[in-house]
Amino acid sequence: TPKPSSAASDVYKRQILMSENYETKLIGIQNGRNFRELGGYKTVSGQTIKYNKLLRTGNLADLSSSDLELLQNHGVKYDVDFRTEKEKNDHPDRVPEGAKYVFDPVFSDDLTNASKGIFALEENAEKDPEFGFKHMFFAYEDMINGQTAQKAYRKFFDLLLTNDKDKNALLFHCTAGKDRTGFGALLILSALGVPFTTIRYDYTLTNITTKSFVDAMLKQAAADGSSKRVLQSIKDIQSVYPEYLDHAVHVLNQQYGGINEYLRSTMKLSSSDIMDLRRIYLED
Repeated sequence: TPKPSSAASDVYKRQILMSENYETKLIGIQNGRNFRELGGYKTVSGQTIKYNKLLRTGNLADLSSSDLELLQNHGVKYDVDFRTEKEKNDHPDRVPEGAKYVFDPVFSDDLTNASKGIFALEENAEKDPEFGFKHMFFAYEDMINGQTAQKAYRKFFDLLLTNDKDKNALLFHCTAGKDRTGFGALLILSALGVPFTTIRYDYTLTNITTKSFVDAMLKQAAADGSSKRVLQSIKDIQSVYPEYLDHAVHVLNQQYGGINEYLRSTMKLSSSDIMDLRRIYLED
């Protein structure tokens, strides 16, 4: 059972207060949110993820020509899109020159609601102020257990293994770059041997990097007359809380014997695949 939203709210507030101490890893994209470099994170063995190899982002629909040039200069060769068919069609990616676009939907429908109109939540949120918070637990369970999701994340690993040339970056994203992307980051960072404390830190950076976007959305919803309950659900769905990631890890532990066993048995990564990933993405 999820903890109450108020507990998650307190965590969120603490993170914002700590934001001055965060290295956000933003790469300087002007017309997109949550475009972050995974390079620089350290593994338990003391190796470091190479720069210009792995980017986690929000969608690429609104990028300017200078944004596209920045991604091209960053070495982006793969654009892996975890969104649904509808999201992709409504807001198609602007793909950097020289990059291969790969449509790789995690859900058959957007369970995170990250791309849906906020007022679709209204009826449920009025009945239950914790609707948004609980709903995200359901979405993460589907990322772990759903056949579409498992197939998508295995394809993600196939692409990661293909991206073996130096300074060639693979970019992976959903709409907001937080949930489907966050779970993808959990999988690859775990495979590379990054400690969970670092993975959790990277996951919660979304609250810092998208704060102005979420604040603006809440302000608009309040101006349009949304109740406190609806505003709470919007915030819970548009933010990330450590409880969401912890719930995913709990499900992985309970149902699959842990993240490493999930990578082996469900993602079908062999020992040599793991060694190849570490050779491609890590340096001493």
